[in-house]
Amino acid sequence: MEEDGETRRVHWTILKRTTADQVSRKAISAVYVLQRDGEDTEFPNLGAARSAVNKTIVHPEKLTLSKAEHAAAKK
Repeated sequence: MEEDGETRRVHWTILKRTTADQVSRKAISAVYVLQRDGEDTEFPNLGAARSAVNKTIVHPEKLTLSKAEHAAAKK
């Protein structure tokens, strides 16, 4: 994504598109749509759509140090 040494910013959005039953109004299916550079790409789940833009979900518990790591850092 680099052109002439400059980084280009790409704006993207992930939308959840659901199909519902008209009578019961319950969701039948869901598709995640990645909108980027004027193109729409459909994915079966949110993880696949996020990985397409290299945006992974980092859980907060993975970012904090454990008690053992805190103790080791103080020594």
